[in-house]
Amino acid sequence: MLPGQNAVVIETTLPGWLPDLDGTIVGGELLRGWALSEVWRIHLDGATRKSVIAKRGVGELAGEARRYHELVVPLGIPAPRLLAEDGAGVIVLEDLGGDNLEDRPTAEGYEEAVRVLARMRSQPAMGLATGLRRSTADFKAVAERAEAAMGALRPDLAGALDEPIRAMTHRLDQLAGEPATVVHGDFQAKNLLHTPGGGIVTIDWSDAYVHQNLGDLYLLLREGRKHSRIDRARLDALPALFAYEAGTDLRTVTGQLVTGGLCWTMNALRWVVETGVHAVPVSREWIDELVADLRGLAERHLVQ
Repeated sequence: MLPGQNAVVIETTLPGWLPDLDGTIVGGELLRGWALSEVWRIHLDGATRKSVIAKRGVGELAGEARRYHELVVPLGIPAPRLLAEDGAGVIVLEDLGGDNLEDRPTAEGYEEAVRVLARMRSQPAMGLATGLRRSTADFKAVAERAEAAMGALRPDLAGALDEPIRAMTHRLDQLAGEPATVVHGDFQAKNLLHTPGGGIVTIDWSDAYVHQNLGDLYLLLREGRKHSRIDRARLDALPALFAYEAGTDLRTVTGQLVTGGLCWTMNALRWVVETGVHAVPVSREWIDELVADLRGLAERHLVQ
């Protein structure tokens, strides 16, 4: 600073919804600020932890604490510890620091994420008393909502979901006898944190539920294939890695990817046409890609 200049102090206005925390708040950084979700790193003084992550979810994103209590903790899934909650969509989590797989995409990180997913899915959820289970009827209802809302927004896409809905329903009926386990629901790079030892920890459990589908692996592959910095051959080998880690046949995984892809994409489209177009206007641009993905998955169903 040059002589005679006054120091400029930049003040951060912290959210009013912060609960009481252990220690004195000395600052904060807004990590995500959406209409339905707000995430802050809160810096503390005189506390056990130098920082914590404070999150506030609205509507569909307000149930992360419940998922910790009913899924993450009972199944022993590695995740940031839940430190506090207020029952109204606000939670405080352990701050693990580090960067995520989106900020630092590596082939090794994607491979470790697949191993984490295989271990996570090895935990049967049959004994859990939870209302977070989904059925074929639930997914059919999601599809009907997507079809109705999309028809109002995009009449030109009338009938575009007919085959995807038939394919999804048929494949879900075939899964009915398989053991159910946890589905993260948003298993993509921004929710996968690098750890100092080369591991991966999964964050943001607000979409998690119990079912048999493999939508998590589908989403990870879908996103990874858009990264030019990741070797394509190593990405293409991830289904085989998952099959090995999960102790199952690669052909089974290949089929499950179609089912999981239909489930994840249908729900993503439902969210976009019902909520996203209002809360995140740019999401309107995602509709055509999601519909094309659904139709492509329905075609894969016909040839398998």
